[in-house]
Amino acid sequence: MKKNTLIAASMAAVISLSPVFTTNAFADVNTDIQQKDAKLNDLKSKKADLQADLSSLVTKLETAQAKSKELQASFNKSAEQLKKLNADIAAINARIKEREGVLKERARSMQVNSNSNVYLDVVLGANNFSDLVDRVSAVNTIVDSDKAILDEQQKDEDALKSKSASVKKEQEKQQKAIASYEEQQNKIEAQKAEKEAVVAQLAAQQATTEQEKSTLIAQRDREAAAAAARAAAAKEATTVQPLAATETKTESSSSNASSNDSSSTASSSNDNSSKSESTTAKKASSNNSGSTSNNIATPTGSGYDAMISTAYAQLGKPYSLGATGPGSFDCSGFTSYSFRAAGISLPRTSGAQYAASTKISSSQAKPGDLVFFSYGSGIAHVGIYIGGGKMINAQNDGVKIDSLSSGFWAQSLVGFGRVANF
Repeated sequence: MKKNTLIAASMAAVISLSPVFTTNAFADVNTDIQQKDAKLNDLKSKKADLQADLSSLVTKLETAQAKSKELQASFNKSAEQLKKLNADIAAINARIKEREGVLKERARSMQVNSNSNVYLDVVLGANNFSDLVDRVSAVNTIVDSDKAILDEQQKDEDALKSKSASVKKEQEKQQKAIASYEEQQNKIEAQKAEKEAVVAQLAAQQATTEQEKSTLIAQRDREAAAAAARAAAAKEATTVQPLAATETKTESSSSNASSNDSSSTASSSNDNSSKSESTTAKKASSNNSGSTSNNIATPTGSGYDAMISTAYAQLGKPYSLGATGPGSFDCSGFTSYSFRAAGISLPRTSGAQYAASTKISSSQAKPGDLVFFSYGSGIAHVGIYIGGGKMINAQNDGVKIDSLSSGFWAQSLVGFGRVANF
């Protein structure tokens, strides 16, 4: 009886201490899980902030694109005005020539009627129109109608100068507007790319942390199951048999049951562990198979011919902001369209094309390289180098060939970039 009491007391003590041991065993794991939760919350908070920033950038980009439509409408309107101005200039020149002919004819007529060479010598000896005005005005025999013609001539010449200045000013205004939009779009897209890169990094960290948390939870669950099994076995062993005759048998039976349960628990634990490891291996395999990189086509020997012939085929086509062809182009739309013929995909904007290219010196530049320009801050224009200090590009006058040594391009040149080793 005392023996049974001693055994019962010992087992009761074991049972009472088991929760303490279990709690201590799980404390570190639970702390790790809590740390993972805190890290996940922090990552999610950062992602939410970045997503808000991205939404703001998208809004800015949409605003910039809306502005581009306004610029396009203004550009089209200006183009019509330029056509009209050029037509007016041509008409003024025609009137000037016509009046000059009238004045000379009057001079010949006066010569015939007056038998004097003075007036004819004065008029026909003029070096230019200003000289003509001075000479004719000095002749006292000029009639009032001739003076009126001269006045009209002077008025038309003044109008011609004014309209020519207006044309030049409008062209400069258009070029600055186009450059400003291109720079703005490049800056916004650069900021957007940076934010997207950080979001991708945070997403990867979040996935890793969630996987680590899942592993800790599985570990805690396995340890809890094993501890529960041990506690159940210990509790079973404390059952006091009423008859001393059955005590040994009961203890033996309880011991066997405990041993079998422990084996079963261990086996179950091993099975669960194997299944978990198998699941993890399958996930890893799935992740690996889903992460195959995209293969970028390498240009063939005929790549340059395809690209450059496509580029030349666009000569004379009009410029249009945001246009990618084939009816009209902006600068980066033209380069993208041309290189696509060689199987090469370029980023959409001039700034992104600059970032994606390998920078080279002017001495290393060869036909097929890109050439970049800036009008103040940031890349704002791109063309295709064709050798001999020239490029083919889409600018506000349309697709044409320009010399890099001309004043405007020479002042704006940033450098060369290579996107394909033809």
